[in-house]
Amino acid sequence: MSSRFVLLLSLFLPVCWLIFLAASLRAYSGGPDAGVTGGFGEPTCNQSGCHNSLELNAGKASGLGDVVMTGLPTQYEPGKTYSIKLAVTHTQDRKYWGFQLATRVKETGAQAGELKPIDGGTQIIVGKNGIPYLEHTLDGIATNTFNFSWVAPSGPGGDVVINVAGNAADGGGSPDDDYIYATSVTVSPATK
Repeated sequence: MSSRFVLLLSLFLPVCWLIFLAASLRAYSGGPDAGVTGGFGEPTCNQSGCHNSLELNAGKASGLGDVVMTGLPTQYEPGKTYSIKLAVTHTQDRKYWGFQLATRVKETGAQAGELKPIDGGTQIIVGKNGIPYLEHTLDGIATNTFNFSWVAPSGPGGDVVINVAGNAADGGGSPDDDYIYATSVTVSPATK
């Protein structure tokens, strides 16, 4: 081997390693893979082995924060659009936030209604199970609040379960010391 080749190889390999490492550390900043809401048998990002250095909802137990949704009705009207605000309220010593959410019929686990992003902070991805998931985007991680719309099922669908998992990340570039929160809300159809 020529010394020039060895020199090029010795420079090339560390650069490749750094690019791989940087990509790995930011792998989910644009949103996790589908299916980590914690509902209907799914794990959360904590239970799937990623952000698991702290127990699920450890921040809630310590009074640091929670994942909270406002704007959901106690009873939904078929086909009506609701403006929802989701907040990961843990802000102390946190730099980035994320979440994933799904709306499903309680009895069957089928998709319930339609989730609609209203700005660049959220996006829809569809899982292998055909369920659409609403989650953060790379543009959305700098804030702990996310706004979106939910269009209730147009016909009689029964109770709807909204499962959400939220992340309050320290910005350290690894999944360690990130707090994962999960909650579930059930909304019933309006009775006449």
